[in-house]
Amino acid sequence: MKIKIVHTSDLHGYFFPTDYLDRERKAIGYLSLLNNIKKDEFTILTDGGDTLQGSSFAYYVKEFMNSEILADMMQNVDYYTLGNHDFNYGYDYLKNYTKNMRGKLLCANVIDKSGEINLANYAIKEIKGFKIGIVGIVTDWVNLWERKENLENFEIKDSFETAKETLNKLKEEKTDFNILIYHGGYEIDLKTGEKLSDTNENVGGKIAKKLDYDLILAGHQHMELSGKIENTFAIETPANGTKAAVIEIDTEDKKISASFIKPKLEENYLIKKYESIEEKVQDYLDMPIAKLSRDYLPEDKIKMATEGSALADLINKIQREYTSSDISITSFANVVSGLKKNLTTRDVLNTYRFPNTAIVLEIDGKTLRKALEQNYTYIEYDGEYKIAKIFLEPKEEHYNFDFFYGISFELNLKKESGNKIGKIYFKKREIEDEDKFSIVMNNYRATGAGGFDMYKKLKVLKNYDKEISEILLNYFRNL
Repeated sequence: MKIKIVHTSDLHGYFFPTDYLDRERKAIGYLSLLNNIKKDEFTILTDGGDTLQGSSFAYYVKEFMNSEILADMMQNVDYYTLGNHDFNYGYDYLKNYTKNMRGKLLCANVIDKSGEINLANYAIKEIKGFKIGIVGIVTDWVNLWERKENLENFEIKDSFETAKETLNKLKEEKTDFNILIYHGGYEIDLKTGEKLSDTNENVGGKIAKKLDYDLILAGHQHMELSGKIENTFAIETPANGTKAAVIEIDTEDKKISASFIKPKLEENYLIKKYESIEEKVQDYLDMPIAKLSRDYLPEDKIKMATEGSALADLINKIQREYTSSDISITSFANVVSGLKKNLTTRDVLNTYRFPNTAIVLEIDGKTLRKALEQNYTYIEYDGEYKIAKIFLEPKEEHYNFDFFYGISFELNLKKESGNKIGKIYFKKREIEDEDKFSIVMNNYRATGAGGFDMYKKLKVLKNYDKEISEILLNYFRNL
């Protein structure tokens, strides 16, 4: 007998066949993936989370509707776990989504202290006498990244230890095959075994090596991966509904094979059911909101990092004015559209793509220097400038390079890390170590994410509830 697992992860609100950069239909989106998925009694559909946030459609639903729509679009999923971004819009929004989901929520390391969200540690699916244990886990770095108010009702425990404890419970149930749906990635190269990260954000490799799950269905890193780690088959799907993983299990010898399927651009029941809302989203995105003096477009990433970016300067200028801070920093998602002269809502939401809020910290000159040195580990020089490997593997992380505004500084990228920054100036005066300033950044960066540990213990001067994308929209609407 052969059993099939179809796994998606990191859909980020991409349900329809569009990337929202324009109105064109493209091979993307969960609803189009469903056209290539045939469900029967031998097929299990799983999802690894990060469903509620990310696309313009997800933003529109959050602003003007509710998450039950997204739950209905995910109605074919049998088992799913939560991703770190599923916490972004608060407890009630997440609770409404889970209550309307038909599939079973498995997230063993998340405890809902209010008891209103039905979180199971594991499930057992029996097919013709073959017992499959299924566990769900989310990276415990949610504790680091997420706003405190969104986690008030939750306790999030260590990912690895919970995966271990829950596997032991499955063994007591005498399961034949055990699966971990893990919203986290692999800290090692699946082909070479080389360690790629020393943090505990992604522990898929550790789980595979030290525990004996038969199959890990991962996400979070937005990569297409498959391979064997010790005795565990490891797989991960890319983001935004561009592909789903199909895993076939032979129950006689537990042999596993895997492939990936792409979306099929055809109509189906769910596309037709919600196409009127999708049209409203597209019309909303094309609404003109301002006329700028020029286009502000992204350029080559190395050029922007070494020479600066007018687009980043504009965003920083708005952040600094809104918060009355001395210094502002911002970063870009891996892909952004830029702001066109005839500005639309689409331009703004495709340029600032994060659900982050603004936070103002107090920083001294010494800490500011440390932050700048860390920032410019992004660029290496070996006869030519290039982006450092750590920002490209195992996951592209261009968003961990920041553009600074309100200061100027001497920069020599040919020097080794830790000595690239020379003198730093604020209002043409050289900054001393003990000088203090207010600096605005997004709440993600303020946690120290991306290697910026120096921000963790800084004094918080002000916290803003409004998302930065909303701050930008309001600024342009009032021009």
